[in-house]
Amino acid sequence: VSTQSTGGNDSCEIPSVFGSSLFNCYSSYHPDEELSTVLPFSNVYSDTSSTASCRLYNPQLLTRPYAGYLANYGAGGYEQLLSRNKVVSSYILSDLQYNGWVDRATRVLFLDFTVYNVNINQFAVVKLVAEFLPTGGLLTSYDVLVQKLLRYVTTTDKVVFGFEIVLVLFVLYYIVEEGMEVVLFRMRYFLDVWNVLDTIIIVQILIGFGISLYRTTTIEGLIKDSETERDTFISFENIAYYETVYNDNAAICLFIAWMKVFKFINITKTMRYFSTTLARCCKDILSFSLMFLIVFFAFAQLGQLLFGTVNRDFSTFLDSTYTLFRIILGDFDFLALEQARNFLGPVFFISYIFLVFFILLNMFLAIINDTYSAVKEELDGEEEVTEFGEYMRRRIGALLRLCGRKEREEEEILEDPEKSGARVEIELPERGGMSAPPPPRSDDEESVDSMFEDSEQRPTARNLRTQETLSSYPPWDIQSMERVPAYQRGPSYEEFKILARRVDRNDDAMGSVISKIDAVLGKLELLEKSYNTGIFPVVEEGDFPEGIEDEQTIHIPDETNRSDGWT
Repeated sequence: VSTQSTGGNDSCEIPSVFGSSLFNCYSSYHPDEELSTVLPFSNVYSDTSSTASCRLYNPQLLTRPYAGYLANYGAGGYEQLLSRNKVVSSYILSDLQYNGWVDRATRVLFLDFTVYNVNINQFAVVKLVAEFLPTGGLLTSYDVLVQKLLRYVTTTDKVVFGFEIVLVLFVLYYIVEEGMEVVLFRMRYFLDVWNVLDTIIIVQILIGFGISLYRTTTIEGLIKDSETERDTFISFENIAYYETVYNDNAAICLFIAWMKVFKFINITKTMRYFSTTLARCCKDILSFSLMFLIVFFAFAQLGQLLFGTVNRDFSTFLDSTYTLFRIILGDFDFLALEQARNFLGPVFFISYIFLVFFILLNMFLAIINDTYSAVKEELDGEEEVTEFGEYMRRRIGALLRLCGRKEREEEEILEDPEKSGARVEIELPERGGMSAPPPPRSDDEESVDSMFEDSEQRPTARNLRTQETLSSYPPWDIQSMERVPAYQRGPSYEEFKILARRVDRNDDAMGSVISKIDAVLGKLELLEKSYNTGIFPVVEEGDFPEGIEDEQTIHIPDETNRSDGWT
């Protein structure tokens, strides 16, 4: 049992007109005015040792600060340990009553205890609260925290523990990955909302892991202390509180993880309507929210001033805002407003419904409706884009590269560039031409070409020359470049590697083609000189140009009969 009291009987000022008739004044609770003196105490029914602590002020009790109806109470106060024996506890309570341990200066009384149900493996940390009003009234409340503090008992619990270990390993991997991305992109990394959500999820998982480690290492010690030190109060309130934080943190983390589904929501046009509509109408909604809050808070403060003294729903500004939100949803008590103010009550209600419900709420719906109509009209004119399929294609391609398939293909191409079919078609003016089939193209190269076709979402080829130290990007940057918005990142490291390989293959192919062209041009020049001089060289076996067999005849011009052409 613990209590907190305000100052003495002079903790508040007595008006001068009542100075001759009123001598005691006890104000409301405030931490700075809390009583901390030694209380006079005499034992009548119980042993002196059992009530030694109730006279001394303890600035840090074993319980946590508590937020009550009347005030927020600190962690200090006077405490008294009750015995597990009912008779001894009754004697202690009688002595406390005899010595006036709870008097007019007392502002709150706490009764703390913990019970455990072995049938369901649940702890219940109970706090019974009695708050004393300065007017002499009493408000009672309670706070019960039911938690599973022994987490790994059954086989199912141990399986869950195994999954938790796997989760921690994944988180450690993603910490390294995200850390590398932060080092590479610095503050640009946080410009993408999905990267921010990833960071929040990682931080929340680490917080949950820390709380779980604290709970596991602490609970067994508390249980042993409660069994060995039976005359000492062992508080489970802190560990139950952190378990509540753990559950809340897990709930928020799960919610954010579900929100990340919107990252892959652009599978079809219908699913893109929602995300695009929200993105388009954000500015309009923010502008509307400012106007709405001005009107809403004006009505909230008006309701507090009009009905706060007679209606608990408007007793504080916060309660008034909650009540007005409930009115928007159709939950209201018109009769209570009318009884509180016969004329102003109905006027307040009708004006609020007219301005907020009929006008502002419909304006909010109109903003969303107009934006949705514009987005639907725009998306209906576009081709179907399946970004999820593209994402899966990239992931499968990365898996194949990891298995070494692409590395072997690249090694073969580097050893023999002609195997890739990288030949170039060159036209010779007035002398015909030589052509070759286009080189086979991989899926990755097709994706690179499509990158340059979309000028709105992808960088142009000119941007490649503006990328600083792009060739030094490490291999792990493949995924991180995909996380950054397209309009900020330019080509990825993988795309740059593909372009570099294509340039190298084209250079090799061009060198081979140019050497063959030089050889052909040399032979043509030799034939031209022979034509002018009339002396023709003997062509030996192996010197014939490609496409002419040794058995075939080479036709030369006949000077005696130019009209016959070649003979």
